[in-house]
Amino acid sequence: MVDRYFYDLPNIFNEYQLTEIRKVKLARIFCDNSNNVTMMQKKVFLIPEMADLQLSNSQLIPKININHFSEMVDTF
Repeated sequence: MVDRYFYDLPNIFNEYQLTEIRKVKLARIFCDNSNNVTMMQKKVFLIPEMADLQLSNSQLIPKININHFSEMVDTF
């Protein structure tokens, strides 16, 4: 049986890269890939209340540190 989280397979990513991957939430993906998003709730599938909304550039919706992946550029 194949692990549905392919990135957890041995020798795919190092521990620092896995830490970065695991901290990404759907809210961050929406913020980074949508136009003109200024506010986002952390739990994107729930109906937001004003108190739940965060600035899309807030540290409460963590960003991935792509510097941990720079070694992979040479392998592709």
